[in-house]
Amino acid sequence: MVAVNTAKKIIAEQCVQLPVVQVDLLNALNYALAEDIFSPIQFPAFRQSSMDGYAIYWEEKANPLFIQAAMPAGTEQPLLLQKGKAIQVFTGGPIPDGANCVVQKEWVTVNNSTIEIQLNNNIQLGDHIRNIGSDLQKNTLLLQKHTVIQPSHIALMASAGITTVKVLQKPSVGILITGNELVQPGNTLSFGKVYDSNAFTIQAHLKKVGITQMQVRYVSDNLQETENSIKELLLHHDIVIITGGVSAGDYDYVPQACINAGVQQHFHKVKQRPGKPLFFGTQKNKLVFGLPGNPAAVISCLYQYVIPAIDQICGTHTIQSTTAKVSTAFQKNIPLTQFLKGYLEGNTVKILPAQASYQLSALTNANCWIELEESDTQIESGTEKRVYLFL
Repeated sequence: MVAVNTAKKIIAEQCVQLPVVQVDLLNALNYALAEDIFSPIQFPAFRQSSMDGYAIYWEEKANPLFIQAAMPAGTEQPLLLQKGKAIQVFTGGPIPDGANCVVQKEWVTVNNSTIEIQLNNNIQLGDHIRNIGSDLQKNTLLLQKHTVIQPSHIALMASAGITTVKVLQKPSVGILITGNELVQPGNTLSFGKVYDSNAFTIQAHLKKVGITQMQVRYVSDNLQETENSIKELLLHHDIVIITGGVSAGDYDYVPQACINAGVQQHFHKVKQRPGKPLFFGTQKNKLVFGLPGNPAAVISCLYQYVIPAIDQICGTHTIQSTTAKVSTAFQKNIPLTQFLKGYLEGNTVKILPAQASYQLSALTNANCWIELEESDTQIESGTEKRVYLFL
């Protein structure tokens, strides 16, 4: 049996990033960049108006000006502004050559084909003109390698004309649900049976962190069937997550089935609650997690081990933690690291009821896990503890 920090260190040492892939810009959301991104253009690429109005020679602002033309957004041919004249311009559209000021239309009186500017307004040389490259210069560093792409990053790259990017590939995941007692939701529940929630729980969490390639298989508590299923999933996936069958019962075949399937065991059992029977192994660069079958233990292990491993492989940072003061005292009677369902508000965290590993009800009211260290016994109100925020 290993300590929590030891288990995390062992897993981290086995995580290997997958080959870089090139994806379309819209499909790059929540991926980590595999290289620095530089602007291939300068932006704006032309002098651009930031206001609907009239482009003029600033020194002629006191004179009536004849309207020479209009240059709406999208105009493809440049124009030279003639002396004594004004050209109507629009937000985002080009500025005529020679013009050195844009007067917003609210400050202009139009009389047939001429304009007069209201001089009581403060009109400055260069007003409302976006100069070439004022936002981006060509070859400017837009985004650094390992940046996790957000919608604002996609907007920035699209504005620079970028359509594809190289990113760190996300792993495919095989999910194996074991247990004679399990019935898939939608089927009749007979005596001694329970509905499986783990397949749904795992898939929901993985989707939340951007994993799209998943396969779920069900197997009864049978050594050979379990071994065959593990072998099959390892053929097609980078990570295999197994639930149930990892403890020491007569029908707990997962650790032996993993070994029979060619998985190298790195540890089995962690000094924690929930999730004490956790199994971890590898086959070459593929990761195998054996999680307990109890639903809360599955979720706790996802947050502490599985998703951090995915983050390391993908270069992402989805699990966030902080510290907070517990609102009430708590007696811990076990010499194990304990993860409790909690509700964080400000810098205070409340320990919720229904902490047993089979109880899902408290999770609907929780927004974090509270970590109590192995050496903790009596936790006094106001004690500061590490909390892991829900996705």
